[in-house]
Parts: sequence; C-alpha cells; structure tokens
Amino acid sequence: MLELMQRSKREKKKKPKQTYFRKFLDNYCRKPQDYFASMRLILPRLDRDRGSYGLKEQVLATCIIDAIGMSRDSDDARLLLNWRKAGPRAGLNAGNFSLVAAEVLERRQGVSSAGLTIKELNHFLDSLASSANRSEKTAILSDLIRRTNANEMKWIIMIILKDLKVGIGEKSIFHDFHPDAEDLFNVTCDLKLVCEKLRDRSQRHKRQDIEVGKAVRPQLALRANTADVAWKRVLLCFFTFSSAHQITVYFP
Repeated sequence: MLELMQRSKREKKKKPKQTYFRKFLDNYCRKPQDYFASMRLILPRLDRDRGSYGLKEQVLATCIIDAIGMSRDSDDARLLLNWRKAGPRAGLNAGNFSLVAAEVLERRQGVSSAGLTIKELNHFLDSLASSANRSEKTAILSDLIRRTNANEMKWIIMIILKDLKVGIGEKSIFHDFHPDAEDLFNVTCDLKLVCEKLRDRSQRHKRQDIEVGKAVRPQLALRANTADVAWKRVLLCFFTFSSAHQITVYFP
C-alpha cells in the first residue's frame, strides 16, 4: 500500500492515480474487512474508529529522537525539533515534517523493508492510539522504525498526522471505491459503515436519510461566487410543505 501511495504521488495525471487505487482494492481486498483496513489508511482523517494518537509534530519529533536513540544535541535531532525553520542547515524539506523525518531516518535506517502488511500496520497504529503515555508511544515507534525503511516511515508519519497527501482528493477516492460512497459518508460520517455496505461496487445503494445520533457533514451546498448567482439558484427552486411536513421541490 505504501508503494501505491508513492506511485500515486509521483504520477502527474489524475486518471492513472485512480487506476492505481482501484487496482489495489481489486487485488488486495479479498475479505470484507480488508476494505476498511485499507481505506482507513488512505483516508486517515476520516477514520473515527481509531482514537487520537496524541502526537503532533513536536511531540512526534521527540518520540522519534528517543526511539532511535539520538542525542538531543545532535544535528539530526535539532533538524527534527526545528523542522519548521528554514536556513542553510535546514535543507530543502523545511516546513514539511514527514519529509524532514524521512531525511533524518534515511541516515539511520536500512534501505530494506521487512514487508509490513496492512494488518500489521493497523495493529501498530491501534497500539499507538491506545498507548497511555509517551514512553509507550516511543517504544511502539521504535518497533515500527525497525520494521520499515525511511520512505515507508514518511508515509506512516503522514497517516499518524492525518495529513496524507497522495495527489488525489477524498471525492475521487470515494467515487473510485463506489459511486454512492461519498453520499453515504456525508450522512453518516462513518467510514467503516461505508466500507461494509458498499464493498460491492456493482450494487448501487439506496440513498440514506439523515439518522438521529449519526454525525453528518455540514455545509455541502455548492459555492456561488457572487450573491446574484446564489439568489438565481434559490429562485430556481420553490419549496412547499405537504401535510406530512415533507418538503417537495419543484424545478421549473
């Protein structure tokens, strides 16, 4: 999967990116649970089943330093701790924590990979999210670093920070997963439910109404550039209430 992210990031055209994603799902997802296991890594910001990691960049930098046994006074440690700062010693990656971390790890990790599976990665991330203190998180990161190389850790760090950039948006990913995936997520905010209900792409899903107790994604109306355009759109629709208090929309 991490290789898929790398290929998608390098690809300039949108269509091949979507092809990589769809092929990956078709080839990897053999069991019903495989879809959610994959999608929660591709869309980490939307995964509500896994708790917060409690790791922002500065804390994560400290944990990585301790995980690989670096001195806090070393150049690499300073580079991690001051990842936002530019300057002659900051390098080209200043301002991007995952790239700065990969740059540091590349000098201290082997280039080979232990072939971490999606199941194993999710297990590591679950443990990281459920760990109670920084020392436990550091120990988990240390194990993770031993099982991966710097390039893989770059993507894992993006997942931990819930800031994964693969050059393809949520809307496109949802559409490639299933034509109704985005609509269902918008009224449930439940990625696991989307993966469970829509794993068969050939079966269309009946539009689901908002349910009490289920989160929704608000403010999804189309953006209008001017007030005049917005008002014209409003005038296109006439709303009347039926006796059952349902809204009927007439389009002239």
